[in-house]
Amino acid sequence: MLVDLDELVAECPDPRSRKYIRESVQCYKAGAYRSAVVACWIAVAFDLVDKIREVAASGDSMAQETIAKFDRARREDDVRVALAFEKDLLTLARDKFEFISPIEYIDLQRLADDRNRCAHPSQVSDTEVFEASAELARLHIVNATRYVLSQPAAQGKLALDRLKTELDANFFPAKRSDMVVFLRAGPLAKPRESLLRNYLGILLKLLLKEHGASFDRRVRATDALFAVADLHPEPWKRLIRELLRSLIPTLQDDAGLAKAVNFFGAKRGAELWSYIEAPDRLRLTTFVENFPTEHLEDIDDLVKQETLPLYRAALSRLRRASADELFSPMWFDTPSPVIDRLLVHYQSVRSLAEANEFGRKLRYPLMDSGEPQKHLPQLLHAAGKNEQVRRSNQFPVLLKEFVQQNQVDPELVRQMLRDAGLEELIEQL
Repeated sequence: MLVDLDELVAECPDPRSRKYIRESVQCYKAGAYRSAVVACWIAVAFDLVDKIREVAASGDSMAQETIAKFDRARREDDVRVALAFEKDLLTLARDKFEFISPIEYIDLQRLADDRNRCAHPSQVSDTEVFEASAELARLHIVNATRYVLSQPAAQGKLALDRLKTELDANFFPAKRSDMVVFLRAGPLAKPRESLLRNYLGILLKLLLKEHGASFDRRVRATDALFAVADLHPEPWKRLIRELLRSLIPTLQDDAGLAKAVNFFGAKRGAELWSYIEAPDRLRLTTFVENFPTEHLEDIDDLVKQETLPLYRAALSRLRRASADELFSPMWFDTPSPVIDRLLVHYQSVRSLAEANEFGRKLRYPLMDSGEPQKHLPQLLHAAGKNEQVRRSNQFPVLLKEFVQQNQVDPELVRQMLRDAGLEELIEQL
């Protein structure tokens, strides 16, 4: 389907560029195709100069030097320098300022060449002059608008640097919905795919590979990652898959893999699980099943919901964990499966001394229990099954604290003790 040229003109944010390209469209509609090509190049040239000027105003020294050269040639009416500047304009836009890509440069260079043919008395043969076709003029108008006129000034390294700086700035929004509004007003409004890929790559590396990143910075990067998905859903889906395919295999050491599974296995990162290739999923799942002891506390977020992608792998690892491994981490909020496993170990103590020591350590994780209706029967089962636990001094203390902490109905506890054959403990509650 042919694009509507008037709609294309409306996409140009700069009024002066919009005026020039509208003139080109009017020439095209009037059948003046050579004039359309010439006006199209004028629009591109002025727009690129304005973009360099805008970048210079932001403090970029290279842009300031370039625009000073242009202004000096204009003031001094130096035609030679002005022509040289125009000749090198597309190269500057591609190499120094990254306004255009190498592929776009080729198409725009064709526009510059065709402009020269149209503006000068170029002859195809001794008896025939160069004639621009309607198709040629239309192609140049569409390319010029899409590649240059509709794009913001910053697209290359400058745009990426701006986005990176904004991510850490105090004025960067905290809410995802506000981030969408904020990012839409900057370089990501209509980004080239290279800018989108580079920005997403920076965010993913921060989340998966950067050690020492603060919690707030990681949250901000996560929100920014999904804010971009709201802005540009289709390229986001494709680029995320490509980036993860290249990034995950580079995670080789335990620290890097622990960081990755902690992200993908938690609620927010789990939204990316479907974009991970099957071999990489297997890599992450197997790592969780064999989680190193020194990183075991990172398993916390993986077992909070059964619907999380690494829940079963994390559960498998906890079921093989020793008591020492489970007591070692400083759990902020001891996960329920960890308490389950500790209570299983509690059943297996071999002496009163071990039962008392284990009971003292168990007090703190047990206080984090969010499922007293589940853990109270397990606690009583340990005492009913193991005489060392039942006879230990710590068990009545542990049971009483647990019942009081969770405000369990005393009559219910007494009945559960009778059912477990632990009537002698009723008086100690």
